[in-house]
Amino acid sequence: MSKVALLGMLISGIGAWHSSPAADAPFQPQHLSERPSIEAGANIFTSSWMGAGAGAIHVFSASDLTYKGNMSGGSMAQLGFSRDGKTAYMASVYLKRIAYGAPEMVLQIFDVATLSPVREISLPLKMAMALSLDSMLGQSADGRFLYVQNATPATSVTVVDLSAGKVSGEIPSPGCFGIYPSLQGYKFSTICGDGTFESFVLNTDGATASPAHSKKIFDVDKDAIFMSGERVSADLVFMSFNGNVYRVNDSGESVNLVDTYSMTVGVEGGWAPGGSQLMGYNKANHVLFVGMHPNAREGSHKDPAKEIWAYNLATKRLLYRSPVDDILSLTATDAPSPVVYVSKPRLLIRYEADPEAKFALKESHQVYNPGPYNDVIVFRP
Repeated sequence: MSKVALLGMLISGIGAWHSSPAADAPFQPQHLSERPSIEAGANIFTSSWMGAGAGAIHVFSASDLTYKGNMSGGSMAQLGFSRDGKTAYMASVYLKRIAYGAPEMVLQIFDVATLSPVREISLPLKMAMALSLDSMLGQSADGRFLYVQNATPATSVTVVDLSAGKVSGEIPSPGCFGIYPSLQGYKFSTICGDGTFESFVLNTDGATASPAHSKKIFDVDKDAIFMSGERVSADLVFMSFNGNVYRVNDSGESVNLVDTYSMTVGVEGGWAPGGSQLMGYNKANHVLFVGMHPNAREGSHKDPAKEIWAYNLATKRLLYRSPVDDILSLTATDAPSPVVYVSKPRLLIRYEADPEAKFALKESHQVYNPGPYNDVIVFRP
């Protein structure tokens, strides 16, 4: 067809539109409505890290990844939740002039049902300005204190008294990073740069703490561990850059090594863990899901996953290797038939794990995930 003939068809079409009854109909404006709360049901939360710009917590339905809304905050946000999942905590940085000038660091507290802020608590200008990681915020067993990781670059932990609505103290933790709260009392542990752990028991006012140093747990030069840790019963489980499992117990005065072993022994291809939030634990089946990449080398520990391995921590057996496409973060539910949620830039994917098929993953839903970085995925029933 010639360009002239095509132009004639377009002009004829425009003329027909102008003469149609629909063109003469009065304009009907849309009326927007506001829901008092989000849809009921379990939720998936992702933290959208926007560099120097604004960040947000995005909320999706856990059943089909329907988008429910968001809670907006500052840059380089860290994400946490109350035990019942009804309250969200977002510690972030507001950069007034982006490239220079004094920042403002704030802990925002949100009501999840309405996605609305209910309180703000100013933080000292010490909060770690880092990618969203699941070990940057922690909460005491009773929910009273919230722990915020600092780096100036000197490391410490800001203690926020949520009941009083104010900062109660700062706990110096030189050479140590990451927050791993205990199951009881006002205590947390942290990973240190010499391969040990430091534990801190807070006084009841949250202003001071008594430290306890562990023996050496891992070799920082030969087998460094990731900061992403999973609570497994009374223990904490970490993965090393080389694919070794480190299981430690933090119930005593100091952290003690319970067990360590290789998850990759006998597997060809140079496979190793990689990503940011690289693993999720399914309590019902004692299965750890881990993002893995092949041809591992020095510095590849941040490489996205090409497979997700299902590994039984009780029997120390690799059950199944599910192929995936460049996954950075994941989490798993505790159900007998677990669901695994994974994230990569601009995409959130829901997988169902079949216990009868050794926990092989089958994709059920995927959805656009706002923000270039979505480093933390949190499931809340």
